[in-house]
Amino acid sequence: MNKIYRVMTTAALTTGMLLGGAAWGMNSTAVDAATAKVPAVQSTATQKAAKTAGITQSGITLGVNEATYDGNYIHLTLQRSGKGLIGGITDSTFDEEIQDVILEKGAIKKIDVSINGKSIFEYGGGELGKRPTLGWEPGSTPDTAHIKLTDPSWLGGQEFAFPDKFKLTAKVTLEGVSKPYTFDLSMQKTAGKPMVLKPNVTKKSGKMTLNLSKMNLTSTSSRVQLIEKGYESGKPSDFLYEFVDDQGKELDFLSGFGTDENNKAGDMYHDFVLSPLGKDTKSITLRVFKPEFKEQGATSGEYKLDENGEIVKNYIKELEMTVNMR
Repeated sequence: MNKIYRVMTTAALTTGMLLGGAAWGMNSTAVDAATAKVPAVQSTATQKAAKTAGITQSGITLGVNEATYDGNYIHLTLQRSGKGLIGGITDSTFDEEIQDVILEKGAIKKIDVSINGKSIFEYGGGELGKRPTLGWEPGSTPDTAHIKLTDPSWLGGQEFAFPDKFKLTAKVTLEGVSKPYTFDLSMQKTAGKPMVLKPNVTKKSGKMTLNLSKMNLTSTSSRVQLIEKGYESGKPSDFLYEFVDDQGKELDFLSGFGTDENNKAGDMYHDFVLSPLGKDTKSITLRVFKPEFKEQGATSGEYKLDENGEIVKNYIKELEMTVNMR
C-alpha cells in the first residue's frame, strides 16, 4: 500500500512552500453544493489550567500559561522570560553551508509529551499515522509559543483517542539549557456538549470520490474528517482544501494530518482542526483547489504567488460542499 503523510500548517500556506513533496497535497472529486440540516452550534466554556510555576534554568524561566483540551485537540501556551535572549522562542535559521538548523539560546530545541506516563511516540507502535501528532508555532509575542496535539482517532481504524481525564507531561528542551523543563498537567476535557455532525456528503469525479464524513464543533475549534477514495496509487494528491463560513470568513487551520495506512482499502483519511465557528454562523463551505507551483510543471516545491502574495489557486467548483448549521 502506498503510504502518504500530510502535515497541514498555516505557515506552509502563507510562505508558499510545499514541504516534502506530498506534504500538502489533497485529493479531488466533483462536488455540487450539498447541504445537511443540523442544529445550531452550542457554546462551551473554555477551561484553562492554572498557570504552572515558572521553572528557571541557566537564567531562562519557562512556564505554561494555558492548557486546554476541548475534545478536538490539546492546546498549551508556553511563556518564556530571561535577559540577553536573541530572537523568539520558536525562531530558527537554516544554514545552507552546514545544511543544518541554527538555534539561538532560549529557542525550542525539542518537545517530548507523555499521556498518563506513556510517550506519544510509543502509541500505535510508534507509527506516524497511529500516534498523536505534535506541533508548535509562534505565539502573540516572541516569548510565547503554542503547542498543539491531536489524537489519531479520526484517521480510520480504531486508533488511540485521548481520554476525558489524563495526566500530560511535557518536557521542553531549550537551546543552551542542558536539562529539559518538565511540566506535569492534569487535563480534563472541556465541560459542555459539542455539536457532533455527520453530514456524510459524498461527491465523485472520474475515479475520485470525496466524502465529508463528520464534524465536531466546540466554542474553541472545529474538527472535520474528509475521506478520499480512488486517488492514483504511488502519486500524492494535488488538491488542497479551505473552509469558509457563510460570511466569507476563511477558517484557520490549527492542525491537520492525513494517512492511508489505517484501512485495508487504502483510502486517505484527513483530520483537520480549524478555528471555531461564530455563534451566528449559518453554514460552512468546503472549497477544493489546485495550487500552482512557481516552477512550471512541478508537483512539489514553492507555490506560485499572485501580486498580493497569495497562492495562485485553481478552484474546482463542482467539488464545493456546503453544510447548513440551521
